[in-house]
Amino acid sequence: MTHAADIAALVEEVKELLQQLLALLPEQTGDASQGTTTHHKVSGSPAPWHPEAGMVLLTIHEEARRLEASLRGLVVGHPGRRRGGSDANTVEALNAIANLVHGVPPAAANRAARIIERWLRAGRQIGDIGEEEPWVPIPVPYGALPPLCPYCQTFSLRMLVLARQVRCVNRACRDRDGRPPEGRLENSRLNGDPQISWADGRVTYRRDWA
Repeated sequence: MTHAADIAALVEEVKELLQQLLALLPEQTGDASQGTTTHHKVSGSPAPWHPEAGMVLLTIHEEARRLEASLRGLVVGHPGRRRGGSDANTVEALNAIANLVHGVPPAAANRAARIIERWLRAGRQIGDIGEEEPWVPIPVPYGALPPLCPYCQTFSLRMLVLARQVRCVNRACRDRDGRPPEGRLENSRLNGDPQISWADGRVTYRRDWA
């Protein structure tokens, strides 16, 4: 069960994230997909933009208003008047969310927490913030197919490259223990080939990926 205090703490984290995102907006990156430390301020430009930060910021601005309206509808029976588009109104929407969750069913509070956590993950995975590594497809040689998930037989495997953690992002997928599949990319002690060691004891070898 998600408690209102937990959501209030998440909201405070989002507020801090908003400040980081706003600080990045006047800057451009050399590689928007990777992020870089070689920033330069944009002067004389009508629309300075950091692509990653801008998209996350817009997502939070829009979805915070939708989430507030949804929660308010559950509490008082109507969504209320939509807030304006300023940054201050986004903060007010977040404050309202933290208050409204006190009066909604547990399922609605859990859903709100998942939405807020998604905002935080998206922000932390921005290259120029770099507080959380993004989940990406398993790297393979050029032209090769990525490995299939051995449980659901889809191309749904993702990994944290630095941590070498692997998981299946297919929400319906389960391992032999009935849990969402999680594993670790390792190198075989016999021949050095890549292999994935799964939490349920299964091992997927490189030769099985094709």
